Amino acid sequence: MLRMAGGEPDEGLPVWRLNQVLTIIQERVQKLSDDGRWAPLVWSTMHMHSTVQLSKLIAVKRGLNPEFAALVCAFHDIHTLHTGEWEDHGAKAGPYVDEIVKEYNHTWGKQLGTITDDEVDRIISAVTFHSDKLTVDSDPYAELLKDVDTLDAYLHGFEADEKSGRLTRRNRISSELGIEFE
Repeated sequence: MLRMAGGEPDEGLPVWRLNQVLTIIQERVQKLSDDGRWAPLVWSTMHMHSTVQLSKLIAVKRGLNPEFAALVCAFHDIHTLHTGEWEDHGAKAGPYVDEIVKEYNHTWGKQLGTITDDEVDRIISAVTFHSDKLTVDSDPYAELLKDVDTLDAYLHGFEADEKSGRLTRRNRISSELGIEFE
């Protein structure tokens, strides 16, 4: 068993809602095909899972709720994951978020806690504008999403350029984490 710095047992992060949402998403992805996609499903699911993990680390560092941060990241490319389409994917994510949350709340809400309407609104808001890396958002979870998406894309080999705002974000988040990229 892991122990926290004070010697008390560490029960792990409370991420059971997240785990069930990821299960619902994965069950849906297994029914999809790579036909007509800008990127293969395996890449899209890998990106989803790696942003989820990075978001938990950065949320802890920033004093934010790691499960909520990870839920935001789980949904950030949900339109692209379901349709294979990239254009305006953030703005088109809302119906997928609503549908998956409805399924989660129906199946798991009583046992693990519902995902509230307020949480859904914040998720959709963050997801809608996550591609705009130049704008700084007042919501810390929207900012975390933009930073995590940038860092993860860079780690997957995408260019971090100044024009898109990705270079500035990548440099800021890497400095926050105490790492340097050449």
